[in-house]
Amino acid sequence: MSTPSIDYEAVLADLEAKKAHLESAIAAIRAVAGMTGLGGPAPGSSPSGGGPVINGTKPAPDAFLGKSIPEAAKMYLASQRRKLSTQELMDAMEAGGLPGSKYATVYAILSRRENKVGDIINLKGDWALAEWYPNYVKKPKKGVVSEQEGQDSLLDATEDEAETGEKATA
Repeated sequence: MSTPSIDYEAVLADLEAKKAHLESAIAAIRAVAGMTGLGGPAPGSSPSGGGPVINGTKPAPDAFLGKSIPEAAKMYLASQRRKLSTQELMDAMEAGGLPGSKYATVYAILSRRENKVGDIINLKGDWALAEWYPNYVKKPKKGVVSEQEGQDSLLDATEDEAETGEKATA
């Protein structure tokens, strides 16, 4: 019984073709992400088309064009990978192409995003992505009745009405 001969030239040609395909896919992804192999900007890449946000520096002048304040904040937080103050986010958003906004406006928009969506959170004045803090639980504000407590008190009131036959007055 003889062993079949392997055509190493064909194997190498096939691997070279796959390598070229993978390298072009990697280059395309780097171009989209705006980076080189070292995490810096791609050589010859232009910041147009929603340019990249680069770690450690200001965002490209058009990085946030067409984005909302929460979207821009989320993008910049993700690129910086650390908590940022409202003012730092405002400066980055303006540098990235969003029109200037008042501090109170940006803070209110991000607070609303925190309460409604929950993907951005405020930690003692600094903003962060919720995915960085999986064990973070927002403390309820004083005087605010949770949904469960509200349902429990409503059940108690209807049980009292059923027992007494009278409607409870608030």
